[in-house]
Amino acid sequence: MASARTGKWGNGGHRDVRHPFLSMWRRALQALIAVGTAAGGAEAQTVTSPAPERVSLTVYRAPNGGGAIDLRYLAGFAMVTETRRVKLPRGPSVVRFEGVAEGIVPVSAVVDGLPGGTIEKNRDARLLSPASLIDGTLGRQVTLTRTDKATGRQVREEATVVAGPSPGVILRTKNGIEALRCSGLPERLTYDGVPAGLSAKPVLSVTTTSARAQTVTVKLSYLASGFDWRASYVATMAADGESFGLFAWLTLANGNPERFAGAEVQAVAGRLNRVATPVLERAVSALRLTCFPLGTTTSDLREQRFEEADEIVVTGSRMVAEPVTMYAPPAPTPEPAPPPEDLGDLKLYRVPERVTVAARAQKQVALLSQPRVPFARRYRRAVWPGQKIDAATTEIVLVLANQKDAGLGVPLPAGDTALYAPRGDQRLLLGLGTMKDRAVGETLRLAAGISSQVLVEQTVPGDNQAVLRVTNANRFAVTAELPIGGAGQKITGESQELRLVDGIATWTVIVPPGGQAELRYRY
Repeated sequence: MASARTGKWGNGGHRDVRHPFLSMWRRALQALIAVGTAAGGAEAQTVTSPAPERVSLTVYRAPNGGGAIDLRYLAGFAMVTETRRVKLPRGPSVVRFEGVAEGIVPVSAVVDGLPGGTIEKNRDARLLSPASLIDGTLGRQVTLTRTDKATGRQVREEATVVAGPSPGVILRTKNGIEALRCSGLPERLTYDGVPAGLSAKPVLSVTTTSARAQTVTVKLSYLASGFDWRASYVATMAADGESFGLFAWLTLANGNPERFAGAEVQAVAGRLNRVATPVLERAVSALRLTCFPLGTTTSDLREQRFEEADEIVVTGSRMVAEPVTMYAPPAPTPEPAPPPEDLGDLKLYRVPERVTVAARAQKQVALLSQPRVPFARRYRRAVWPGQKIDAATTEIVLVLANQKDAGLGVPLPAGDTALYAPRGDQRLLLGLGTMKDRAVGETLRLAAGISSQVLVEQTVPGDNQAVLRVTNANRFAVTAELPIGGAGQKITGESQELRLVDGIATWTVIVPPGGQAELRYRY
């Protein structure tokens, strides 16, 4: 090795002239050590980035999500990408990114654009709250405002926080040691400032270094929980009764208390491999006090707990919106999103314009608009071999092909469906349902209500035999579709051949007006 004192290479005390680059390497190493020593000795300065200049959200659905969105239990997540301008000083610094999503997964955070790279990352979960104020003010002076028992006037005095916040707050005043709000009269504390380390916003901090003072553009990307999205389809029957207009909403849900203004939003459909990550809970709590009013801690009075919510609870952080499901047809029709893009085996839907995703709220944007989609009406009921059925109703199902020549031909993400029929100046709801992800070329079925005009009966005359009968009380012919048994089960019609639909033997028959049809089969 080279000698730090003489600068000679350890080969008998003589400089190795055969490798001139070694001298250059040695000088560079000494300079690097000098810089590191200077950086290590300097105190890191704190730089705060209060908010991003631009933000992008790529929202992934909950694996088994469906139905109405409940903002209190969102099992999806999002990739958040923020662009920020940061003014770095010369030397080491700690950059605080304020306003990141509360559900941030710290280990997923990637910071690009820092000239010195990222040396260390920290997620500060200590947010401003009544309890954290007490915890951060232990041993310090505060102002105690209380009601004077003799005059009824409010008086102020200096006090020192001795203990707290759980199970109570102990103060040292001019009268001695006291417990907050145990006098039975109103009392409150006033603080000179926010204790160090507390923030009203979630914070991700990184340690870095810079060779000179400069302003840089930093891109911060991270995963965050507390997001989800749904597709909601609205179909309106046409006057011909053979087609409908199809419109779809993309509903974004943000369960975080952070607002994302003017965000570029993408939604990803499909299922990806995901391992559950525990959510980092923020350290925010209300102040709960324990007192023994009008007695002492040795008295036999029952312990009481109370909390004056109007003074000490940060109510804004507890607001939770009720789940909302919207099925109302759009009027006027907004501009739909462009066709989806391939993301491996997933589909990426881009919202065409920037939108603001409010805190603990939902946002709806147009996803799809098709003015005319033809369909075929089916009366459907699944039956089981050997099951006795007596005049059972059928489901009205609209069957359509997801093909371009049939008015669609686009990947359709899973979601809720609502079917309307116009009657004069009103719209009447015909059916509600759900739909799974449907690729191009697949068949879709939309629920359109229950029919008591088309009924199904089944009798069992002998072993492994059954008789199915369909009656039609309508004034028009109908097509009945009856799946029998499960996938792969052997079902044999005595006089009719049954076709397989999704692996299930299915009897499809046209029933004339006021008529009936019958099938005898063995299983």
